Amino acid sequence: MMFGKRYYVASNPLVACTMMILAAISHVKLVTSFVVAPRTVVAPSLSKLYMSSSDESEVHISIEYCSGCQWMLRSTWMASEILTTFASDASLSSLSLIPKGPPLSEGGIFRITAKRNNSQGADSGKNTLLWDRKIEGRFPESKEVKQLIRDLVDPGKDLGHSDKQQGDDGSSSKEADCVECKEQQQDDPKQKLQESSELAIPDIFYNQDKVSIEYSTGVVSSPDNGLYRANFYANELLSCAYERNTWWKQYQLDNGDEKTAASAPVVVDKVTLIPNRKLIGTMKIELNEEMAIYDHSKEADDEYIDASRLRKMVIRAITHGDISLSSGEIDIDLLDEEEAEDARKYFGVF
Repeated sequence: MMFGKRYYVASNPLVACTMMILAAISHVKLVTSFVVAPRTVVAPSLSKLYMSSSDESEVHISIEYCSGCQWMLRSTWMASEILTTFASDASLSSLSLIPKGPPLSEGGIFRITAKRNNSQGADSGKNTLLWDRKIEGRFPESKEVKQLIRDLVDPGKDLGHSDKQQGDDGSSSKEADCVECKEQQQDDPKQKLQESSELAIPDIFYNQDKVSIEYSTGVVSSPDNGLYRANFYANELLSCAYERNTWWKQYQLDNGDEKTAASAPVVVDKVTLIPNRKLIGTMKIELNEEMAIYDHSKEADDEYIDASRLRKMVIRAITHGDISLSSGEIDIDLLDEEEAEDARKYFGVF
């Protein structure tokens, strides 16, 4: 029915009759035909659109870097920048830090890729290359990486100052090439390094042990945000790769000596940071997606595990398959006689 220029719909005959009587009394123009009222469609906000799309797929970011070039800190800093900017974007599910280097890969790698999974967690199998230092000839600015990731997870997201075009800050588009690990290995005329292709690579290099760190995002500026602690743990675990780099050079000098091969250090080959946007105070650490190393929610006190202790627990889990250390134990590494003698000389104690 139409009263004036407004439409009214009566689904009940009795109500319709009442409306007709009232219309007649009020001398209002009446149209005695029933019409279907137009359905009002409210356009969802951009945030809701992207929230629904995040339910359909998730994006995982990987940062591969050369440990021989000592680019770990650069990589973990970039990871922190990314995870801080996209702390509330559920589409960004995780970020992995992967050290690379001789003898299994070439030096000078700094590569950022993205992979999309569907809502069931199935891997799409396709990597999207976001940045490759070998191709671009330089390291990326953090805002460049954020823009590339934004276009994948939330095209409508405002990045603020990070949305400035490249070069707005006066930086040049190209930079001098950094010293790569292969350039750092300068040959000593008395100690010629044997070519890695001629050496037998110990099996320990192929283990590929992975650690995942799930942390609570909380509010970015609040103490509940566990990203900074998780990033600190990642630095501690990934620094094991530096020990292997030192060992590898010695292994080359020793021409693949079996005794040196047996002393190859254990390393963590990948650390994945997983933001938990639902729970507060979450800090869970697992090895190879099956062995629990640490869960803050199960601790008796509110203190978090020390980074050096965590590293020892992870190494113990890799080598022995169990965790012999606990957060309440005092763990002291005693020096052997040779190490103690070196320490006394270094500190001037005789």
